[in-house]
Amino acid sequence: MSNFSAGLLGEWQAARHLKRQGMRILEKRYRTAHGEIDLIARDGDILVFIEVKARFKGKMDDGIRAVNQKKQEHLRYAAHCYLESHPAQQVRFDVVEITASGLRHLKNAF
Repeated sequence: MSNFSAGLLGEWQAARHLKRQGMRILEKRYRTAHGEIDLIARDGDILVFIEVKARFKGKMDDGIRAVNQKKQEHLRYAAHCYLESHPAQQVRFDVVEITASGLRHLKNAF
């Protein structure tokens, strides 16, 4: 499976999980000039920007560690761009990690 295919499968699994948790998916693969947000969702009154890391051959924490400082900066910038046209009172950044061990949803990851 290519990295692109694995990423799409991971995003699909993450979206399915988040919907089961009561979240409403608003956007998939939101792109800006400086970054992409995998999923944008509503969790009650909170607007959630979600980074999905699929590491089907990896172990737990491999995906979480991949969301380093530089990646976080790109996500914050992309979120800022989104918020310019979609204002929100409360926002949160989550990471969904999918590995051979399973799926883990880390709320308020950074």
